[in-house]
Amino acid sequence: MFSKPSTAKIDFFSQLLQHIDHPVCVINSSYKIEKCNLAFDQTFPPTSILNSSFFSNKLLHESLSQVWEGQTVQYISELENQIFELKLSPLHNAGETFGLIQFFPKSTQTFDSEQALQYKYIVDHIHEVLFQTDALGNWVFLNQAWSDIFEYTLEESLGRPFYEFLHPEDVRKNELLFAPLINQQKSYCKHIIRYISKSHKIKWIEVFATLVIGRNGEVLGTSGTLRDITNEKENARINTILSHNVQDIVCIHDLEGKYLYVSPSISLLTGYCPEELLGQSHYDFFHPDDKVKIVSIPNSSADSEVRYISYRFRKKNNEYVWIETSVKIFFDDYDICDRMITSSRSIQEHKLVEESMMKSLQREKELNQLKSRFVNMTSHEFRTPLATIRSSAEIIEAYIKLEKLTYNEKITKQLDNIQSEIHRISNLIRETLLIGKIESQQLTVHREEVNVIELINFAINRQNQQQKDHRITELEVVGEVPKIWLDPQHFIHILDNLISNAFKYSLGKRNPIISVSSEKNQLEIQIKDFGIGIPLTEQGKMYSSFFRAKNVGIIEGTGLGLVIVKNLVQLNNGHIYFVSSENQGTTFFLDFTIDQIY
Repeated sequence: MFSKPSTAKIDFFSQLLQHIDHPVCVINSSYKIEKCNLAFDQTFPPTSILNSSFFSNKLLHESLSQVWEGQTVQYISELENQIFELKLSPLHNAGETFGLIQFFPKSTQTFDSEQALQYKYIVDHIHEVLFQTDALGNWVFLNQAWSDIFEYTLEESLGRPFYEFLHPEDVRKNELLFAPLINQQKSYCKHIIRYISKSHKIKWIEVFATLVIGRNGEVLGTSGTLRDITNEKENARINTILSHNVQDIVCIHDLEGKYLYVSPSISLLTGYCPEELLGQSHYDFFHPDDKVKIVSIPNSSADSEVRYISYRFRKKNNEYVWIETSVKIFFDDYDICDRMITSSRSIQEHKLVEESMMKSLQREKELNQLKSRFVNMTSHEFRTPLATIRSSAEIIEAYIKLEKLTYNEKITKQLDNIQSEIHRISNLIRETLLIGKIESQQLTVHREEVNVIELINFAINRQNQQQKDHRITELEVVGEVPKIWLDPQHFIHILDNLISNAFKYSLGKRNPIISVSSEKNQLEIQIKDFGIGIPLTEQGKMYSSFFRAKNVGIIEGTGLGLVIVKNLVQLNNGHIYFVSSENQGTTFFLDFTIDQIY
């Protein structure tokens, strides 16, 4: 590394260096030491400096390349466990340019090897970038955090201008932000700027920089820190998007309920700006009637359960709006205390619909009560004249039989009509009363173990006797039918109605058929007729009170029979459905559980 310079050079350099008491050396363009002073030899023994990586350092070579061009460069480096400020200056002699390197110790304290390792460990493990530039803006020092964040190695970066790493659109902005510092109008600058990593990712960086001033007051460069705030910037952007576009109101309160943060969405719902609510208690905006309903909220984050409360909130115009709020206690690391976070949304429409439904239900309940009272009253009022009519008709009939009057046949026909109409009115009253009991849930069920076939035969015989066209109901039994548990009176009423309908809506057609079968624990009964059927468009309304299909014509009926049948089947834990085609007939299916004992 060392070469033997000429005598003239030796005399020149010797005279120059002998008056300098800090380490100094002169280096030629081949990066070899021409001369050094005694302080240099004492600080850096030849074998030590030869074995170090100092003279193979890329930063040194790049700095010397500026020296050959006549520039002076300064930066800080570590050599032999000491921190030095290096000043590289050009020297011209005999048409040649040499580099004068001066080593200024940064501290009088000499680090031992352990202290040096500790210092290096701390610097390299700081998450922020520690930097220093020369007066031209070239990096002269960067710690390991630079590589961790920007993916460039230190060798790739040192000696290069810092602005080469900036986002192109921010270069001019950075110049303007740095200008007051460079012009020494302020002692530091702090701003946010975009850098570009080696993989072309945008990095948002918070820059803190101060000037490095030389002994003579000259600006030697800058030093400071670079902090990566990319994640913070992204989180802040997402929070802004959420707070301005999500309609739910997100708030943070202390445990007394005071607002500490209110999302902007509050203004849309209540008319308040967030700033108007900060410091106020949310309880002050509750409707007085709702305050007493609110369950006390736990005052410790140990209870992490989310609570839901519904209440009326007083808006800025003093009107109230229904709000549902979820409340959760959490521990705020920033303030070191428990806080409440709430998320609220309007349930005004839901409440209005609910109130409307409740009013409708109340009106319906009142109407049902009125109808029940009316039905009870009219049924009792009808019974007396009907009983009188029945009694009078029976007396007339007795007189006819006794006196053998001439118009006996005609009078008998009229009496039959009277009896028929009385029976019709009685059935209507009975069915209306039954509907009233069903709707008011006053109908009781008395279940017992019954023989289904016996009850079906009883109903068939009674209905067969009433048919003027002498048709009968055909019964088909498949297999053995066990006894089941149900109310026999209800069961007879169900059969009477369905068999009567089968005859009534199939005049002039073949006999209705009842089929009975059992499989596993299910009993199935089918009542089939071959009559007018039910129009497809009206089949969904057949279980509505007083509804009758459009094709029934003048066939008598009240529209209550199937409603009663369906309710009686369900009261006995059965299931009813039908299949029908217009002009093809209808089949009703009854399903009951066999082995269920009530």
